Amino acid sequence: MMKILMIISFINTILFYSMKTPLSMGLILLIQTLNITLISGKMSLNFWFSYILFLIMLGGMLILFIYVSSLSSNQKFILNKNYMIMNLMLLLIFILMIFSTKLNLSMNLEMKKLMDLEIDQNFMLKMSLNKLYNNPTNQIMIMLMNYLLLTLFIVVKITNINMGSLRKSF
Repeated sequence: MMKILMIISFINTILFYSMKTPLSMGLILLIQTLNITLISGKMSLNFWFSYILFLIMLGGMLILFIYVSSLSSNQKFILNKNYMIMNLMLLLIFILMIFSTKLNLSMNLEMKKLMDLEIDQNFMLKMSLNKLYNNPTNQIMIMLMNYLLLTLFIVVKITNINMGSLRKSF
């Protein structure tokens, strides 16, 4: 499962460079965030951190979608054939590299040590959720919440409903 998620992550990374419109880049970024959420959820004991990551990125993407759709004009979505052939070749090389190795990509050395300790999962769940709101990281969370709220207010102020969209329609 982890190998498939790594391949999807690599495909999204390659596709991101071929996108020219901001909305298609946002879609690829959202798919990549969902993929990273699944990878981090599989590596940890719970999905809370990955769920919080996805919700924060989704909120930021909604704000960016409102801002970009009010500013940019509609552009056609065109893919270059030569670029796609090069991407497919890189993808095949990457798939061969992943499936030819005998490495277990889902666990690194620290995760194996943690699982060997056989700590009670309820205790681990409580400790991991407490770290999010403890002293060093609670300031980062509060700053992140304030930044997202300020960005939301700025985008709402820029895109005034009475004035219509910011781009000119002829």
